[in-house]
Amino acid sequence: MKDLVLRPIEHSDLLQIQKWRNDKDVLPYVREYRLMSMHHIEKWYKEMIASDRFEMFMLDAGCQSVGIGGLTYINWQNRHADLHFAIYKNREWVDKKYAPHFYEMITSYAFNELNLNKVYVEIYSNDLKKIDFFENKGFHRDAVLRQHYFHEGRYFDSYILSLLTDEWKKAHE
Repeated sequence: MKDLVLRPIEHSDLLQIQKWRNDKDVLPYVREYRLMSMHHIEKWYKEMIASDRFEMFMLDAGCQSVGIGGLTYINWQNRHADLHFAIYKNREWVDKKYAPHFYEMITSYAFNELNLNKVYVEIYSNDLKKIDFFENKGFHRDAVLRQHYFHEGRYFDSYILSLLTDEWKKAHE
C-alpha cells in the first residue's frame, strides 16, 4: 500500500489514542485493564519518548490515522523487543487491509534497521484473531502463561510467540 506510512507519535495524537484505547471492544485484549485518563496517556507518552526502550508509531493511511504500534521493552544487549500493533480503523483490531502492511513495515524496521534478533508478542487466549495472524506469519509459540490474565470474571492464558531474524529473512527471500 503506497499511502501507508509509519510516523512518530505526536502530542496532538494523544486524544485519538485515548479514544481508541478506551473502546469497549479493545479492553479485553490489552494489558492495562482500566480506562485510561488523559493523565495516564500523557504519562505514557512522556515516558515513551524519553526512553530508548520504546519505538512506537502511528500508522497513517493518506491523511487519516488507522492504528498504532511498534516495539516496546527493547533489550539492546540481547537484541529483542516486544512487538505491538492495533488497527483501529473500523474497530477491526487486526484486519486484512492494514495489518499485513503494518506488520511488514515494523518487522522490517526491527530486523533491518534496528538489527534485532527476535521480536515477540504476548497475546491472550481470548484474542484468536491475533493468534492466527501471528502464527500465519511464522511466529512460534514459546510459552503459555496459564491463567495469566483476568477479564470480566474469567482467567485467560497468555501466549508468548516469537520470530527470529533468520526466520523472517527466510520468509522474505
